[in-house]
Amino acid sequence: MTGAHNKQICSTWGNYHFKKFDGEMFHLPSTCSYIMCAMCGSSYEDFNIQLRRQVVNDQPIITNITMKLNSTVVELTKNSVKVDGREMNLPFSHSGILIYKSSFYVKVTAKHGLVATWNEDDTFTVELDMMHLNKICGLCGDFSGIQSHNEFIKDDADRSPYDYGYIKPDSSTESCIEQMSSTKPCNEMLGKMMGERALGKGNYRDHILPTPVCEQLLSGPSFSSCKDIVPLDAFIKACELDMCFCTNKTRSFCVCRTISEYSRQCIQAGGKPGPWIKEQFCDQSCPYHNMVYQECGNPCINTCTNPDRSHICKDQCIDGCFCPEGYLFDDLSDRGCITKNQCPCIHNGKIYEPGQTYRSNCKECTCVDNLWSCEDRDCPGTCSVEGGSHITTYDGRTYSFHGDCTYVLSKTRDNEFTVLGDLMKCGFTVTETCLKAVTIFLSKRNTVFRIQSDGKVFVNKTYSQLPLSIADAMIFKPTTFFIIVQTSFGLELEIQLIPVMQVYIKVDVTYKQKTTGLCGNFNSIQADDFITISGSPEATAVDFANGWKAQANCPDVKNSFEDPCSLSLDNERYAKKWCSLLSDPDGVFAPCHKEISPDIYEMICMYDACNCEKSEDCMCAVLSSYVHNCAAKGINLPHWRNIACSKFSASCPDNMVYSYNVQNNSRSCRCNSDPDFTCDVTFEPVDGCICAEGTFLDEEAKCVPLSSCFCYSKGTVILPGEVINRDGTTCTCKDGKLSCIGKRTRQQSCPHPMVFFDCTSAAPESTGSECQKSCNTLDMACISSECISGCMCPSGLVSDGMGGCIKEDLCPCIHNGILHQPGDTIKVDCNSCTCKDRKWECTTNPCHGTCLVHGDGHYITFDGKRYTFDGECEYTLITDYCGHANANGTLRVLTENIPCGSTGATCSKAVRLFLGNKELKLTDGGYQIFHRDEGVDIPYQILIRGIYMVIEANNGLIVMWDQRANVLIKLSPNFKGAICGLCGNFDGNANNDFMLRSQEVVIKPLDFGNDWKESDSCPVTMEIRNPCSNNPYRQSWAQKECSIIKSGVFATCHYQVDPNHFYDACVRDSCACDSGGDRECLCTAIAAYAQACNEAGACVAWRTPKICPLFCDYYNAPGKCDWQYKPCGAPCLQTCRNPTGQCSSQILTLEGCYPKCPPGHPYFDEDTMKCVKKEQCGCYDKEGKHYNDQEIVPSKENCQIWYAIVSCKQIQSTIIKCSFNFLNVCLKAIASPWRSTANTMQPVGTHFKYLFIYIRTSSFLHWHFIK
Repeated sequence: MTGAHNKQICSTWGNYHFKKFDGEMFHLPSTCSYIMCAMCGSSYEDFNIQLRRQVVNDQPIITNITMKLNSTVVELTKNSVKVDGREMNLPFSHSGILIYKSSFYVKVTAKHGLVATWNEDDTFTVELDMMHLNKICGLCGDFSGIQSHNEFIKDDADRSPYDYGYIKPDSSTESCIEQMSSTKPCNEMLGKMMGERALGKGNYRDHILPTPVCEQLLSGPSFSSCKDIVPLDAFIKACELDMCFCTNKTRSFCVCRTISEYSRQCIQAGGKPGPWIKEQFCDQSCPYHNMVYQECGNPCINTCTNPDRSHICKDQCIDGCFCPEGYLFDDLSDRGCITKNQCPCIHNGKIYEPGQTYRSNCKECTCVDNLWSCEDRDCPGTCSVEGGSHITTYDGRTYSFHGDCTYVLSKTRDNEFTVLGDLMKCGFTVTETCLKAVTIFLSKRNTVFRIQSDGKVFVNKTYSQLPLSIADAMIFKPTTFFIIVQTSFGLELEIQLIPVMQVYIKVDVTYKQKTTGLCGNFNSIQADDFITISGSPEATAVDFANGWKAQANCPDVKNSFEDPCSLSLDNERYAKKWCSLLSDPDGVFAPCHKEISPDIYEMICMYDACNCEKSEDCMCAVLSSYVHNCAAKGINLPHWRNIACSKFSASCPDNMVYSYNVQNNSRSCRCNSDPDFTCDVTFEPVDGCICAEGTFLDEEAKCVPLSSCFCYSKGTVILPGEVINRDGTTCTCKDGKLSCIGKRTRQQSCPHPMVFFDCTSAAPESTGSECQKSCNTLDMACISSECISGCMCPSGLVSDGMGGCIKEDLCPCIHNGILHQPGDTIKVDCNSCTCKDRKWECTTNPCHGTCLVHGDGHYITFDGKRYTFDGECEYTLITDYCGHANANGTLRVLTENIPCGSTGATCSKAVRLFLGNKELKLTDGGYQIFHRDEGVDIPYQILIRGIYMVIEANNGLIVMWDQRANVLIKLSPNFKGAICGLCGNFDGNANNDFMLRSQEVVIKPLDFGNDWKESDSCPVTMEIRNPCSNNPYRQSWAQKECSIIKSGVFATCHYQVDPNHFYDACVRDSCACDSGGDRECLCTAIAAYAQACNEAGACVAWRTPKICPLFCDYYNAPGKCDWQYKPCGAPCLQTCRNPTGQCSSQILTLEGCYPKCPPGHPYFDEDTMKCVKKEQCGCYDKEGKHYNDQEIVPSKENCQIWYAIVSCKQIQSTIIKCSFNFLNVCLKAIASPWRSTANTMQPVGTHFKYLFIYIRTSSFLHWHFIK
């Protein structure tokens, strides 16, 4: 909790009492509506606050509060909150306004430095930031800071509080009661009360508080910490006034409210009042029997879902009902206060008591101490190729690649099996690609299966009819939509044929860490899935996939960053209409949202529906992929084809019907009369056409219509009307023949030393150029469908991948698309790799992790998971207070979005760091440091590097913040697997990054993000906004401006860092910032990509005078040019705070304005932004506070010098050092009177010509002199 704050307070309470910002108190008994506080003397009114009282049960209660906050009107009444006339549930947050309940109070905070608090009864408080000084009018005064000044002026005339108060905002229309204070002397009334009490007459028992009691209570031991910080006399007079003018029936109410207000004022001033409420006096009841009332309790209550919230509370203590020490509030089952081991857990909205268990596909979880303790069970790995270009690895990493060759999808390291996929261009654009065939090679059985997109199956190049069983494999067709391959050794393929060819490859858990290829290495770590056959990790999907070509004669595919939906408005509308069905929370796909997030599928659907010539086929393929994967998780989605893609279910062949859920292959003539091996097999649910009830499929059945002829090319089947590219020409299948346009590029003359191989004169088993060995395919088996004529290297040489031939031992290594010769060394993160025998040999040093938070809620976790969550609260990015190790934590990093624009988009962030016993608050323009009562001391330093503020702690944490909306966190590998929060758990496995506080892993970013908000008073984010849909008029502008990320400006980076994620984030944020901050959001988004490029080693100078300029010349003195913009400035500078110029190697090169200090002034002063001499630097204490040379430096330790003899002498580190500890002197010293003068301590009435020092103990300050 925080202590006293720098805001000023105005309040009203009880019996019509008011206390102005400047401290004066007055009494204004009236039930009229008044302006409590408003902006005055300005053309624009930031806020206007009005309130009204009514007498309820003889007690004056505040019944209505109206606040105009900028253009938003907030109305508060008992149990009701309205915003712009609409009733709202609490908590509520929008456009910088937050309304929530805290203990007995409703609190309203606004972004312009205003906090209003109401107890829904008699008390209302307004807190204002000092930025509003001398700008206020109303009953709260003018906020001038001068109490004696007459603040009530109207029509150029001084007014009394009563006269001023009666000038009401709506006096012409309202009916209210105004009464001046009674003229009967207070002393006379009190005398009568005391007399009646002494004689035992009248209602003397109602006179519970004679005048002395006011003073006794307010100056009693409960308020000992208050008397020096809150004026006591004014509250005693208010208490006496309550005694005088409140009736016997209401006197207790009046007096209790005044004493309560005194307690609140004491807390706000930094005091800690003790308990003063008695059972028979001002008693407070609590909503739960096991709660206790406290005068100064922590408003951040520890709950079952957030058991350590109180440790990072930034609010002051408040009065209210709280759980006793050692108890948590049960916010799950609403049982009041319970111990931690009684806390339940929650899973998918269901409450589980301690000890209860739930089971899912691959794990079993038990509720223990409000945490899920899960035991992972080894499960098979599944890889998919969907839509002809979208691949999901065994470890769950999804990427897109538009190939034009045969690629290794998956293979074992010992070549037990190899699965190849033919990805080919099938349209007029380079990005329209299709999966045309899947080939399975079983090396130990010397058998090759090939399944084509038309459903034909070949075994060792021979056409075979299904079902069949050969070489420990079964191949059968359970529906018209699917062919299934099952083996006896743990490999299974589900090959979808309709509406487009897709494949799902499943491998047994025994193949963990034994696979390679486009499907990854199956080790539960997504981050290393992009490892090529040479052993190096690639940065982009294109370089990775090019490394797994199975044919050397295919050219490498280039990056394509085109957004197909931006090319056609009609296509985009079509895609949005149908693809949005996936994420509809009330739609047919919603039952699966808890298991599989629809976000990535919706994104792929939009791309494919816009990109494909046959939009409906591609769109339906994505929808069917989502349904198929949900079925694999045990969630069937029947009837989805009633709302989309019905043409495929309605077009079954004669005597066939469509089924959503087929899990066996028994409906055939063979199974009915003489069952074979395929009749008893089971598999994951698939859909498609099957024989109708009472009919059976015979051996001659054709599930694909034969009314049209197909075309053939190089063993590939082309459907009627389909378009392919062949030898540089574009060919269309028409009437069974290929009609081609364009010039053929086939050549029979080859560059030296290549020779042309002509299949027409070759032996029958020849493969030709299709199996040309290259440096990249030497370790791969070639599976050829036919002989291909073309240029080949002569015997003894292999293709070098660039059109030439090379000896095998001279083959280079490839990394990020660049060739490296044998012996070359590259740097990959913190490791070095050397090229040897075509492969990279790399060191295995553990590296720092990086988490990036950029723009309006875009995250890249330590393990590489990307997601968007744009909540409006304060959230935990990282912490090591996780799970059962909660008590051993040392750090937290929290961030809060600062909104702008009508959509509430983020323009900047506020960052809070908790390092042991320190809290660092970073805000735009500076930082603050607070001491905490818990935690160890963790040394750190704060650096300014370009536009970034850098916090480097010696526990391995580095935070780099651009002082706007981008935060980059580097973390030592010592924290691997030991952290949690929005940056994930840093264990290498991105699949479990969405881990909640309870250690349950969820699917949706919304569930994950909301769980890591730090305050229950902040509302749950209900949806992730799509600002381009809300502001469609801005989308074209955003796409145009953000296209710089995909342009040639960043070409050197595109092979290092995939720009697509950053481009999408840029467009989204630029659509959202729609009121004055649009360029700022745009520039922040581009800068995020530029910094990611910097980290990858690609320095890009992208800013220009017209594109997001940084005006460094502002810092230059007239006629000087010491300051210059650098896109990648030096991470370490020789500064006054860091005179050695040494810092962590993990600090990145950061962009911004950098000084070039001359030799005579080599030190950069980050406070004055000037180059200075060493002796001009001064010194800095541990909190970074600056002291000039020889300046007095107070000590915070016992028995240390206050006026240091060496004061602030320059030392190498510029850190202040006090002289030795005067422990003996401290114990023997005699207390002497002293007084404070400014920032120093001096003895009272005595002057010594000797040098004297002050020695501080925990109880006294002593002084001691030395000759």
